[in-house]
Amino acid sequence: MWFSLLVVAVIYALWKLFYKEDDPIDSLPGPAKLPIIGNMLDMFNMTPGEKFKYERQLSKTYKQRYMQKVFYRRIVYLHHPDDVEVVLSHSKNITKNVIYDFLKPWLGTGLLLSTETALGTKLDTDRSVNTAAYKDAISKIGQICIYRLSRIWLYIDAIFNRTSAGREFAKNVDIIHSFADNVIVQRKEQRLNSLDKGLVERDEFNRKKRTVLLDLLLEAEAKREIDLEGIREEVNTFMFAGHDTTGTALTFSLMLLSDHEEAQERILEEYNEVMRGKETPTLSEFAEMKYLDAVIKETLRLYPNPHRIGRVLTEDITLGGVPMRAGTEVCVLTIDLHYREDFFPEPEKFRPERFLRGEIQHPYSFVPFSAGPRNCLGQKFAMLEIKSVLTHICNNFKLVPMKRNWRVETVSDIVLKPAEPIYIKFVPR
Repeated sequence: MWFSLLVVAVIYALWKLFYKEDDPIDSLPGPAKLPIIGNMLDMFNMTPGEKFKYERQLSKTYKQRYMQKVFYRRIVYLHHPDDVEVVLSHSKNITKNVIYDFLKPWLGTGLLLSTETALGTKLDTDRSVNTAAYKDAISKIGQICIYRLSRIWLYIDAIFNRTSAGREFAKNVDIIHSFADNVIVQRKEQRLNSLDKGLVERDEFNRKKRTVLLDLLLEAEAKREIDLEGIREEVNTFMFAGHDTTGTALTFSLMLLSDHEEAQERILEEYNEVMRGKETPTLSEFAEMKYLDAVIKETLRLYPNPHRIGRVLTEDITLGGVPMRAGTEVCVLTIDLHYREDFFPEPEKFRPERFLRGEIQHPYSFVPFSAGPRNCLGQKFAMLEIKSVLTHICNNFKLVPMKRNWRVETVSDIVLKPAEPIYIKFVPR
């Protein structure tokens, strides 16, 4: 009981400290708000799937932008490209929002780099116990972060850390840190063995291996320019950014291709036309595969990752005539931006051709890798990785869905994910 009273007292103190009655953004439309607690109860007991649907409905109701309030927190949600451009193109409003603070015990302050090969060491196979535990830990951390996001009292670390969710979060962070530490140790041992034997590391084509990012970090550690904790933060970041994001994009791509046989055949036809019997595509040859590029972009439009982009304004701006002060939290709803019928006719349909016919009229109507000064550093690598996998699969297999014309339910996690397993039959060609 005393703990509950303490929680209420802390929440009330925070509300008194941060609540501003005269904030101009209170004029923005949005769902009805209760006194003091605002919209806290709107999604309190919703499942992740229900919450995701509710957010999509709000964007349909409020066509330009809307605001929700939870105690002292005011969050402005944006899904029109004009607003998105103002926020994402700003050179100084690049501070990320509260969910990134939740992830700091895991990712620290590491760069969001996207390349698993940057580790320079092969990770365990999918069948290994360590890898399974690592993947499960990432999934649980994502679920806990979304759970925490809708319960403002859990924003306070001292409270969150004493809850069952907080203890589960800490346990899974330990699992991930242990996995990352093993990757670092493996690479250190490989480097030492090569140096001791005077060997030059070579790849599967017997070419001298390029210096990878983890090697650069280890060299910086030897010069005392970074410590092991800093290396771990970076390793955690590229393992997550280079695995979960690309993995979900490939999952959705394969799902859509399995349901559109004509798209598979067109990818194969284009590949054969460009390659003319050659086996391994070069960067320039991948660049010639315009339809393949359009398929991937259409997949990322329908299932964007990230599906939301959070920012905290560090300078005052104006959106639609409404002044927004520094400190205002804004959230770009990428998925609702990508489903706007005024920019994407028949937005529910899989139509790769829209990216071939010049239908994309606004540069900020399609932002699957964010945009502006904080866009994804690994987007070109990610696109290349997806192209490589899809062409290999389409060359060797025909994809057949286990059920036709499905519309998979998605849930909000750190990345957008299918709510249920996706089953596809791979038929050898």
